[in-house]
Amino acid sequence: MWTRNTNNSKQQGSGDSTQQKTTNSLSVPTALNWHCEAVCNYDCTFCYAPFEDQRKRSRLTSEEGCNVIENLGRAGIEKINFVGGEPMLHPHIQDWIRHSKKVGMTTSIVSNGTRMNGQFLSDMVGHLDWLGLSIDASSDELHAMMGRGLKGEIRQGYSDHLNRTKSIVQKARQLGFGIKLNTVVTSVNVDDDMSDLVRWINPNRWKIFQVLPIEGENDHMPREFLIDSSQFSEYVERHKMALSDVPEVEVVGENNDQMLGTYAMMDAQTLVYTNMNGHYEYSTQPVLDIGFSKAWEQVNHGFSNSQFQQRGGQWDWNRKTPISLPMVQGGDE
Repeated sequence: MWTRNTNNSKQQGSGDSTQQKTTNSLSVPTALNWHCEAVCNYDCTFCYAPFEDQRKRSRLTSEEGCNVIENLGRAGIEKINFVGGEPMLHPHIQDWIRHSKKVGMTTSIVSNGTRMNGQFLSDMVGHLDWLGLSIDASSDELHAMMGRGLKGEIRQGYSDHLNRTKSIVQKARQLGFGIKLNTVVTSVNVDDDMSDLVRWINPNRWKIFQVLPIEGENDHMPREFLIDSSQFSEYVERHKMALSDVPEVEVVGENNDQMLGTYAMMDAQTLVYTNMNGHYEYSTQPVLDIGFSKAWEQVNHGFSNSQFQQRGGQWDWNRKTPISLPMVQGGDE
């Protein structure tokens, strides 16, 4: 099994002002979002990653995924972020998190909290560096209006998302994971005050996204869900001011312009893609067949490293692996 020499990796990167790795004369990003699972059990109205066609295809085996991960490491990927769909629905997600850590990557997941119980979190100590949770509002009434809840819940007009995720935060903190919070701002929650909830969660990093329309992916989203850049900026600045006395929480806002062309992504079939022009552009062959470097060469014109840097894409994600602490007994509130 290939493993990264982290000391050499840092030395090679220190002289590269673009913060990209160079493999066989091709610059590749240091961070990758792997949409490893196409299926999702939530019903978010604004979702930009429904992957309906991919849901009909067979999932990768554990071995195939591990081979891809090793290839990503050889290509220069330093941080892998497991996303979806809902990544926790994939049967091999734990294998892949462990293997990514083995080859020397910083590991991260962004989830709605499905199956993220105490056993999973305990098993991931020392393997998963960053646990990201998607929470869009300070109340589940707003979550229900946005579709942020289990499909059965949303059909019945309610959501219990906030209660579930608050329980996960408590357990994750006890185990020492780095915590990320992701929030999508739409017209439904643009006037919401998240400051008390964010104080309670106390994430290391709070990513706030302006709801993003992607051609061919979330065309079903009602146009009235959209907000303009000034509304988004007001939301971000209002919360930065409210949380100014909590410096350990890094608040990062990303408007639509900052999100386009600044993410390197790979789908569940290991096709690499970007979104520079407001729609997804995919490699013609998967990483599983041709390797990341060749697949990236087909789409890298849709990625701007300078804009990746400007939006704060390169942050201090290197952290010591979590230290296992005794579980504290108590309620989920």
